[in-house]
Amino acid sequence: MRKIGTKRRALLIHDIFNAQHDVVALAKAHGLSPHELATWAGDPQTQRCLHGLCVLADLQTQLLLSRYRLLAASRLIRLATQEDEAGQDVARKACVDLLKLDLKRAMFDEADAEEPPDEPSLRDVLARYEDEPAA
Repeated sequence: MRKIGTKRRALLIHDIFNAQHDVVALAKAHGLSPHELATWAGDPQTQRCLHGLCVLADLQTQLLLSRYRLLAASRLIRLATQEDEAGQDVARKACVDLLKLDLKRAMFDEADAEEPPDEPSLRDVLARYEDEPAA
């Protein structure tokens, strides 16, 4: 396999992170065969770099969601405490969801970061209330 220099490596990582190419197109864009690209991608140094980028992207996602956590909780509380009789059923459901809601902090251990798939996200809970007519 041809040696992939520092500049080419940086360009490859940039293109992988931006996800603008499939594997064959990525290899072609950088003058590599798919086999050469796969060999480079399997290198431990490359794996560490790509894993680090994935961790950073996941942390950015967590930070973005955390910014809206307070707003979402405030909306649920507003729904739960509404006084009008037309929205009593929505208020009751919002109260139940508030009692069940378990907000988790960002985890740094991959084993702890997995959430059970059957737990609805805060966004799902809010969307359910937006779709319900106030009866």
